[in-house]
This record gives sequence, structure tokens and C-alpha cells, in this order.
Amino acid sequence: MDTGMIVRVVRSAITRVSGEEPPNEEKPPRVAMVVDVADANFIGGFIPAIVEKQKHPYSRPEFLYFTEEETALSADQSVRPVICAKQPEKMPLMAGYAEVINAGKTFENEDQACAKVLNLSQQGTEAEEARDEIGPSNRRVGALRRPSDEDALMGVDVDSSTDASGDGQIRAEAVLFGLYDGHAGSGAALMAAKCLHEHVKSRLCEVLEMILHLDRQESYVLARRKSESAYTGSESSSSTSFPRITSDSLVIGALEAAFVDMDDQIAEEKQTWKIPGGCATLCVLVFLGKVYVANAGDCRAVLVTSDGVRQMSRDHTPATERKRLQTLAYRQPELIGSSFSRLEYSRSLTKKDLKRKVLYRDWFMDGWASKIVRDVDLRPPMISDRLKKKRLLHTIGVSRGLGDHHLLTADDKLAIKPFLSPVPEVQVLSIRSLASVSSLDVLIIASDGLWDVLTNEDAARIVRSSLSSFDEGDPSRYTQAAQELVAMARGNPGDHYRWTLNVGGPASTDDISAFVIPLKYALAPLQNGDDEEDDELLSLDS
Repeated sequence: MDTGMIVRVVRSAITRVSGEEPPNEEKPPRVAMVVDVADANFIGGFIPAIVEKQKHPYSRPEFLYFTEEETALSADQSVRPVICAKQPEKMPLMAGYAEVINAGKTFENEDQACAKVLNLSQQGTEAEEARDEIGPSNRRVGALRRPSDEDALMGVDVDSSTDASGDGQIRAEAVLFGLYDGHAGSGAALMAAKCLHEHVKSRLCEVLEMILHLDRQESYVLARRKSESAYTGSESSSSTSFPRITSDSLVIGALEAAFVDMDDQIAEEKQTWKIPGGCATLCVLVFLGKVYVANAGDCRAVLVTSDGVRQMSRDHTPATERKRLQTLAYRQPELIGSSFSRLEYSRSLTKKDLKRKVLYRDWFMDGWASKIVRDVDLRPPMISDRLKKKRLLHTIGVSRGLGDHHLLTADDKLAIKPFLSPVPEVQVLSIRSLASVSSLDVLIIASDGLWDVLTNEDAARIVRSSLSSFDEGDPSRYTQAAQELVAMARGNPGDHYRWTLNVGGPASTDDISAFVIPLKYALAPLQNGDDEEDDELLSLDS
């Protein structure tokens, strides 16, 4: 392998640590590893054997352009090199990316990622009718398209113009970044990295014409409200029983449906292919001057601007989604049977607590109440707190994500999938709503391997410091920032596979992946690698 290439790819070569096995740690009882029971070796014939061939063999993200030899190099778990794209100038929106494998928890890096440019075009009968009725020179397709029932429901003015390509096809462009933090194997994360963007694209294309029309309509109304202080919209005078549909609601709906489509595809293809495990999933869609953050799991997105640091996603864990999980157990008690208690208690209970009072919370409660402990309360709580990270049914530490269709509790063989929602929560950022955007304003998205040891403010400080040390014309500056961020969370090697932060304390031994996405290119992306001009990007008041 070319030495110069290795130097560019590997952030640092660290002296190998001792090969001794890590000491056995005492683990709380009944807390099981996350194991996909479709693995025939684990279940011993519990379910019919599944084809052992993988549809998507293990690899690293395709935008890294790694050879098999480089992929093997990235998997050195004693050195844990920080890996980044060899050609950062080819990344969409000049985004930076870096990753590190775990310190021995799993043989493979279970994190996956994607970075895709989505070329969108309206799909369906309306688009076909428009192509038939519009000549190549006609740019006004809205007036020639026949009204539909959806137009009436939405209040869409079909006499308005909609831009189209020369062939009458309505088109747009978007960029999608995705992080997929796998567990119990990399199969689901690999499949999501290969396929989820296609589901997002398909769902957006189904409603693209409506999205573009509503976006223009909303931009026009917003501009009028800004220019006319006494302006009163007409919405209040035309109230209907129908909900108000906005361009954002259509994009959000497309993302939500795409996540469910992806989860359904994993379930279907799992009958034919080996697709072990599941994955926490976070996607960032950059579209029409807005950033849509869709999260299902414990990856995290953090916005860093001159106004401060703001978390753009919510971690979905058994702790943060306690009420949703308890509600499911309340409505479907067979999901936990007689193995677990639905309630959350203020402390661990033993037989000595029988007939004593304890504080508890149920599905409908934000506060705490008191009850007398009965035998049923001595069952393990469905959300255990015996470890640093709370787990659902003593098994898994996330409450949303893709896959995990064959995940059962180790002792009682209860299905965990009914609790694991694939539906993301989506937050929206309009970049034009910011007073200004500079080259230091970014969106950081990373797997929990990073957030387990760094705060949002830590990550923001590291990235801003790194960006400030590079020339603005350097196309690799966001890649360097991502490298610095991941290297800081990985720390330095110590004894017994322990890693320590530069400032002291334990570093992350999990897989770590991170994107650093510059907002100014999200607003006005560079075309064909042209040199950028900052003047128009810095002021967004116009």
C-alpha cells in the first residue's frame, strides 16, 4: 500500500497496548447482551434456520473509497486509527467525516454512514399528465395541470406557476447524510446505509410538486409579513375542518414514512438474507434552504452557530421514553407478561420491602406517588437502572431504531421489537431564519460513542477551534475538524484496553462516527467545485 496514502487516511499511529484480556467485571444479574435470535448458533433451532448469505457484505462507508486493505487497516482495535475520506473535496456540501472502531467490544465497526445527493423528480400520474400537456418551452406547469382532490384538501392554488425542466418534469435537489449505529451485528446498519436514502427519495418524489408549490407560497407570505407590519393573513377567514398542510409537514411526513418503509424492508428481506441486529438511525436532509434532522435512537445532532449551541435531536432511550414504553405495557400487558413490572420505582426493591411504602411512577405520571409494595412489585422493572445506561427489559439501551425484529429477552424469550419504534422525531432548521451564517457555523452529527464522553459544548468548542486554525479556502478543513473531534473522544491507549481522555478520565471505547456539516454550503452549495464567495452567504437579511 502507498505510504503517503496511509498517512493521509490514518490520523495517528499509536503504540500497541498489552495483549492481555480485559479483566472480568461483575455484572448485575438478568442483564443480557443484545443478541439477534435469528442467529442459529445462539438459538439452537428456536426458529427455522435462515440463509446465511449477506446481501450487503461488511464494508466501510462508500464515500471513503476504501480498498479491502484499507478497510482491514481501519479495523485495528489496538491502534484505533482515526479514519476519514481520502477525497474530502468530493463530499456533499464539503462536509467532514471521521470514524474510529471500538476497542474490542465487537470484531467489526458496527457504525455505518452515508452521504448522498438526491436528484428528485415528481412521480405519479400528475407528473405524467404534466409532461403530456406541456411543451419543452413552456415553464408554467401549474396552470396546465388538472386539479386533484389533494389540491382541494390542501388549499393549493393550481393556477400558480411551478418551475419544471425542459421536458416538463418537476425537479429538485437535496442532500442526505445518515448515521446508523448498529448493535447485535452490523447487518441492519449496512442495509440502512445502502437503502434508506432511496426510500427518502421515493417518498419526497411522490409529493415534490406540492412541496415546491407550498414552499413558494409560504416564502411569499413570509416576505409580505416582513414588509407590511400591519399585514393580516387570509388564513383566519377561511377556516376549515382540515389540518393546515405546509411544505415542512410534507417533508417531515416523507421522512417518517421512509423510516417505516426501511424497517419493513429489513423485516421482509430478513426472511431471505442474513441481516443481524438493529441500528439507531439519524438522518439530516438538506432541502430548500432548510435542514431536517430525523432521529430514531441515541445518535445526536448539535447545531453550532454564533448564537450558541443547540441540540437538534432527542436521545431515544428507555429513560427519555419511559411514558411511551409504559403506556404500551399498560395497553398490551402480554408484552411483559409476568416477567416484569410496568412501574418505575424510586429504588430497587427486595422481599424486605413487602408491605412497606415506595415511590413509583406509571404511564400517565410525570411526578411520583406512593404505594404499598406487593409481590407483583418485586418483579424486575421493565426499565432497569442497575447499570450506568438504563435498559429496556434488561436488554437494550435504545427505544427507537431500525431492525431488531428477532430480538428477544434472554431469560423469558419476550419480543422486544413491539417497544422499539422505527418512527423518527424530526426537527427543522430554516437556515434563512438565522441572522447570518459564517464558515464556523456547522451541524455536528455523531453516534453515541462520541456523546458518551463529550458534552454538546465540548464538541462545539473542539470543532470551532479546529476550523479557526485552517484557511477558509482549505477544502479539507471540515474533515480535519471531524478528525479532531473523533480523536478527542477516542483519547489515548492505556492498560487493559482502557482509553483515557487528554484531560483525564475514561475515553470512549465504543465505535465513534461523526459528520461536521457546514451551514453556508447547505444554504448555497458550491457548484462543480468552484471557488466560493462568502459575501452573499454571510448576510441573510435580504
